Amino acid sequence: MDVSSDVCPTEDAVHVFLQHLVDPFLPEKSSVRDNPSLSQHQLIAKQVHSVVLLYNYYHRKQHPELEYLPFNEFCKLIVVLRPPLLAYMQFMQKLNEVELIDVEKQLSLTEKVIMDACDISQCLDASKTVPNVQGWPISKVSILLLDSKKENCFLLFDSITSGVWSVVEKNVDTSSQNPEVESETKNTNKRKRVIRKSVRDEFKVDENGLLQVGYSAIKEATGDDVNMTMAH
Repeated sequence: MDVSSDVCPTEDAVHVFLQHLVDPFLPEKSSVRDNPSLSQHQLIAKQVHSVVLLYNYYHRKQHPELEYLPFNEFCKLIVVLRPPLLAYMQFMQKLNEVELIDVEKQLSLTEKVIMDACDISQCLDASKTVPNVQGWPISKVSILLLDSKKENCFLLFDSITSGVWSVVEKNVDTSSQNPEVESETKNTNKRKRVIRKSVRDEFKVDENGLLQVGYSAIKEATGDDVNMTMAH
């Protein structure tokens, strides 16, 4: 695939994302024999999840000519670019020996989040101007809090991705919205999304409930009750 000279190529883009989001949290000296602690593994997994989304969706949305990297290819690329990441990869260490049959048992935490981010990127589809999220449950409320003059906004550092400023977010319980939106087929590495439903069959969004989640998130972040208008 031809890529114009002013577009950051796949390998270079992923390298930059790893450099800024993952490198600061990797030990200076590490090897595949290392056994990272659970907290360290959770941190690296969170950072790598953002790297996948940044390349497979956001960067490719700006440059659709770039290729989408599926799970296996993304894993292979990042361990080539950052060999210490192999310590966080359970399946990649045995890639030439076994076949992926059971996601839960064979994948490490980091590999699972890579697969999840690849699934999200593919479903959003960077080639579309507006992603088709019809039928998806609302799993988070995000709040952009502005002052009265709309000159300043309230952001949190490290709240979602370490080293990054983000808007305020709070998780929403999706269990009552649509329990069949996403299911994982047992004994296979393929995940099935059930998101195509007619308009009349879609779950109803509890807008008042979401507003309350938003108010709660702002109070937790600022310590104050805030009067605001929520855009949704």
